[in-house]
Amino acid sequence: MTVTLAQQSRLRFGFQLTAIDDSGKQAGALTPNDGNTQIQFNNVGGNQRQYINHTSSGSNPVSPGQGSWTFKWTAPAQSAGRVTFYISGNAANGNFTTSGDTIYTRSDSLQPAPALSNLASVSAASFAPTGPLAANSIVAGFGINLATNTAGASSLPLPTLLGGAEVRVRDAGGAERPSGMFFASSGQLNYLIPAGTANGVATIIVRREGVDTAQGTATIDTLAPGLFTANSSGQGVAAAVILRRRGTVDTFELVAQLNQTSGRFEPILLDLGPEGDQVFLLAFGTGFRNVNAQTTATATIGGTSAPVIFVGAAGAGEGLDQANITIPRSLIGRNMALDVIFTVGGKTANTVQIGVK
Repeated sequence: MTVTLAQQSRLRFGFQLTAIDDSGKQAGALTPNDGNTQIQFNNVGGNQRQYINHTSSGSNPVSPGQGSWTFKWTAPAQSAGRVTFYISGNAANGNFTTSGDTIYTRSDSLQPAPALSNLASVSAASFAPTGPLAANSIVAGFGINLATNTAGASSLPLPTLLGGAEVRVRDAGGAERPSGMFFASSGQLNYLIPAGTANGVATIIVRREGVDTAQGTATIDTLAPGLFTANSSGQGVAAAVILRRRGTVDTFELVAQLNQTSGRFEPILLDLGPEGDQVFLLAFGTGFRNVNAQTTATATIGGTSAPVIFVGAAGAGEGLDQANITIPRSLIGRNMALDVIFTVGGKTANTVQIGVK
């Protein structure tokens, strides 16, 4: 903090400052920066107070007609509510008496910043309450009063401000980056963990209309696979399509149908067709595009090993990943919904389902 007092033709200057809360108690701690200031204590109304004021050398002008003092104030470790700084200054004529001196007083108050609400961030595909997130993955953040209105991104590249809200990710190395945003509402923000976010514990900050309002943490890892589901819950039938290759002809089929009574998606029992048909599950997710040549991806469908022939970015949108999985013909006759378990780099995604006749 710096206190400056100016009055023309004055030869010496002095000041005193104290910081107290609304109950009259000392708030925080004052510390001299140099030999121009010193600390004193006094008891007022039963409350011990700390004061900082000039020293003899500190009464000398720093420039003609101006005195100035710099020192430190450390805020209380716990919020003390409003803190008021009471300041007095003396612009002296240098005759070493009080005659002819001019005294100035003022006060300034600081209010504590509003407490940040909690932001809980999970994979927007799996909604798993625990586990890491990956750079370039789609995340759902939950909290209160996160945005001023509900809005969705309508174009690419993703906006970094949506519904009056923005998300910033500060990684374990201290680098802070803005996040692209898919959706914003008062209780939920869907956003992208920025590319380049370092592995380790990251701090995620939500700003609403330029003011920090919520904060949370998340562990960032290279791979954090999650698969989307048709019900957008992380459970149930996969958000996927079927690619059927018959000779040189490729066709696409749905894997889910809406139950009009329950309002939920259910698996379509797939016909794997005659001998010679190749049927692949194209499953969409997030958090597993950061694969490398040494990374292994495996899958089972209904407990049967299912070869994974592609893992990577889907190319249809930011953060969207894709796994192409061969559906084994040995599943013919199961006539039921089957669990799909997908693992990449030793990390297993949420279980989803498809149906096979």
